[in-house]
Amino acid sequence: MVLNNLFANNDLIGKAMEATSLRHDAILNNIANVDVPGFQRGIVEFESYLERELSRNGDQPGNINFNNIRPSIHTSNEHLAHRLDGNNVDIEMEMVGLYQNSTRYDVLANSLMNNYRRINAAINSNI
Repeated sequence: MVLNNLFANNDLIGKAMEATSLRHDAILNNIANVDVPGFQRGIVEFESYLERELSRNGDQPGNINFNNIRPSIHTSNEHLAHRLDGNNVDIEMEMVGLYQNSTRYDVLANSLMNNYRRINAAINSNI
């Protein structure tokens, strides 16, 4: 049971890392298109999908069907255009988002490594 939960946590962390990687691509695309007239920034939808799946399954990672959680990029119209040409990319906001996203990925990668260390320790223990 304990190992099942550890593996479920690893699946959850893996899915979050997938979303973080996709978010990194979206942010880089936004930065690359900062000067393109009419470009609308892309954002990644993940957390709401995860929240919906968790609420369906009583907040138990072991019960989540990870196939139902597919991070995706959507065009963001949440902010009015910052410029007259219709482009709504705010380079400062994207740079902050890039830093936050990179930090999130590092934390997730460390969590995954720590989980595998715990699994390894449990397998190799003399209990």
